[in-house]
Amino acid sequence: MRAAILGTGSWGTAFGRHLASGWDEVVLWGIEDDQVAAIRDTHTNPGFFADLQLPENMTATLDLADAVRDADAVFIVLPSQVVRSVAGQLHQCPLKADAPIICLSKGLELSTLKRLSTVVEEEVRQDAAGQSHSIGVLLGPSHAEEVVQQQPTALVLAGRGSGWHEWQKHLSGPAVRVYTNYDLTGVEIAAAFKNVIAIAVGMADGLGYGDNTRGAVMTRGLKELARLGIAMGGSFETFYGLSGIGDMITTCTSRHSRNRNYGEAIARAADNPQSLLNDAIQVVEGAVMTQAALKLSAKHAIELPITQEVHDVLFSEKAPGKALADLMERTLRSEHD
Repeated sequence: MRAAILGTGSWGTAFGRHLASGWDEVVLWGIEDDQVAAIRDTHTNPGFFADLQLPENMTATLDLADAVRDADAVFIVLPSQVVRSVAGQLHQCPLKADAPIICLSKGLELSTLKRLSTVVEEEVRQDAAGQSHSIGVLLGPSHAEEVVQQQPTALVLAGRGSGWHEWQKHLSGPAVRVYTNYDLTGVEIAAAFKNVIAIAVGMADGLGYGDNTRGAVMTRGLKELARLGIAMGGSFETFYGLSGIGDMITTCTSRHSRNRNYGEAIARAADNPQSLLNDAIQVVEGAVMTQAALKLSAKHAIELPITQEVHDVLFSEKAPGKALADLMERTLRSEHD
């Protein structure tokens, strides 16, 4: 089997290494000449895991059409806000009949508030040959730094229609266990929204607070995640699964979490949040998702108090300490409200 992975970042590299252990060929598509050349010629990625020797059956190309030609599946591992533009290019490429397009990116498109599977479906309803392709997502608690070390990881494969159980087998391996879930909406919303809560936890950590505060922010954050996801049509059970609470626990507590680390840096540093965001090596998806979540909360008339406070810190110059104090002073209520 041949896989095409669109993206040469940390997650694309780690996921490609996982697939290479069971697939015949894995081709990464990227846009940086030096990085692509290094993966192709020396089987190393100088941008990520520079000391790691990648498998011989893992290569890279600058040509999108070459990457996806004859691929049995196409995996999108890109920042959320560029998914549409690349999917639009993918529409013109020679895709293999019946090859699914599976998105591993987490987030929403800010300009439209659409889920990324919807964005891909809009751009690649049919390929250049007029063939239709199944669209799915593969999400869950999966820091690239641990996947690339082949540490045990569990993911969720979600998509509409049939045939996903067969792909579940193709995507699983000794260190990656894949579950299926037909709640595509819930899985995507959960995976995107948890980044907002991770920024909030990072702020609390940066302020010097401990386990009590972290537990409170995560638990009430999960409440917000489920409230928004259910309003958008997701299933309650999904938010207490791998893409919900599982991904939230991982992202809120890990030293590898760029969103948690960003929140901590905001609370500790003298620089403003936008300066820190501009200096970030990797995309901090939670910053964009904060804006999207508040627009969706207004649309569905639901409260997201933690999200609102994170947004005010990021975009309205509110002090993190003041944001946490305002959350503590909100009107008392039942836990289940």
